Amino acid sequence: MSIPVSEILEKASIVLNDTAFVRWTKEELIGWLNDAASEVVLRRPPAHAVTANVALVAGILQSIPAGGIEMLDISRNVGGNAVRRTDRQLLDDQKPDWPTMRQSSSIKHYTFDERTPTVFYVYPPAKVGTQVEMLYSSPPALVATDADTLDLDRAYLSPLVSFMLYRALAKDSEYANGAVAAAHFQAFSEALGSQNQTSLAVSPNSVSV
Repeated sequence: MSIPVSEILEKASIVLNDTAFVRWTKEELIGWLNDAASEVVLRRPPAHAVTANVALVAGILQSIPAGGIEMLDISRNVGGNAVRRTDRQLLDDQKPDWPTMRQSSSIKHYTFDERTPTVFYVYPPAKVGTQVEMLYSSPPALVATDADTLDLDRAYLSPLVSFMLYRALAKDSEYANGAVAAAHFQAFSEALGSQNQTSLAVSPNSVSV
């Protein structure tokens, strides 16, 4: 569910005691809101996840669509079988020649390294144009006015406001307050950290059977 920009600005302006947007203009706050949204997705990629059919290039090394932040999952070949994640070392041990195998239009496995979040490998090597259904994270569309809506879930409302308050109070002006700005940034960081821990705790992948 998206969040009205007007609601986010209102909450921030109340805390700043500037509901008329005199000390910090709407334009400034909206700029910091866009920064906040990007920071949320960088720290928690599933916050803005996109599912799309993605065409692969020839070979094993693949990339997520331009502008994406991190690959999250590949569920299936479009119109075909499921694709499962596997360990790169397992492939290397069991099929050392897998990178040079015959190219196929049906992918069986993918392997992914969090250190390179925008690229991944597929097995067997793909024929050019092979399509898979991919889940990946991307930044939400930029907002420009208080009539817009931000494409993030309402669960991120408080962290967004905290980040905006941090930026507002860290600005070099007569209203700057470094200590309070730092406290708001800490609140932003802790809120996202708590959400990550909760998500891991309730994830179906974490449940033992």
